[in-house]
Amino acid sequence: MSFSKNLSSEEFLTMAQETLRRGSKVAVATIIRKEGSGPRDVGSKMLVGEDGKVHGTLGGGVFERHVISEALRAINEGRPRVVKYSFTGHPIEGAVDTGLICGGVLEVFIDVLKPSQRVVIFGTGRVGKPIGDLMHFLGFRVVAADPNVELVSTDLYPYAEVRAHVPVELIESRLPELIKEGDAVFITHGEVEVDYKALKTALNTRARFVGVLGSRRKIAEFVKRLTNEGVDRELVRTKFRGPVGADIPADSPEEIAVAVAAELITLMKGGTIKTLNMVEDLLK
Repeated sequence: MSFSKNLSSEEFLTMAQETLRRGSKVAVATIIRKEGSGPRDVGSKMLVGEDGKVHGTLGGGVFERHVISEALRAINEGRPRVVKYSFTGHPIEGAVDTGLICGGVLEVFIDVLKPSQRVVIFGTGRVGKPIGDLMHFLGFRVVAADPNVELVSTDLYPYAEVRAHVPVELIESRLPELIKEGDAVFITHGEVEVDYKALKTALNTRARFVGVLGSRRKIAEFVKRLTNEGVDRELVRTKFRGPVGADIPADSPEEIAVAVAAELITLMKGGTIKTLNMVEDLLK
């Protein structure tokens, strides 16, 4: 855990943006109410990263250490909170006693900022390109990867956070380097053996899930191969989705992209939608 001086508004925003760009969550602790005397005034802010690093200050001491602890809890639980603190030297209902005697009561609002969901698209050709375009339009961070270096050019993916040439023979070593914890991975290359190698590799990363584009027969064969090769059935059941996409009459690459995006949005927001995914049924 590290501490820093008070930050200007510009420094504060820059620190928050840099943390989010790295794919990490950050809590913003703000004093929203003050009665009597306290270490800082209403509007004072502090950033707490999920790694415990702190930028800015709310006054230091026992009070600030408790706020940092609450901020880390908020990050882990993914929920904001308001915490009241007493600086009166005596108990106040609903307030944390800081042991300090400044004479006032403060309320601190702790909000949690989360980085935009990242999507990793392996196979950036006919279907992968509109998926990438739509994901970018919807505000997702996009990683574009393909065995063909021409398909991950700046011209095709100017918005991509990462553009990676991943030769087939290097999938097992290069693909895990691209996938961060919580990423949604879409395998849309099309060649059966290439897709299978990418799927098996991605399942053993920290990806949120791995969706594969293809026919029901292809998905059934992939599930069979994975289980026969000893891949944990629960891992397959919980992380492999295929055929990926919402169950809508999609034919064109652009329509397929809509179906894929609809499934991702539903999974992220805990909604309900009929999907094409058949993996769980195949494992019963």
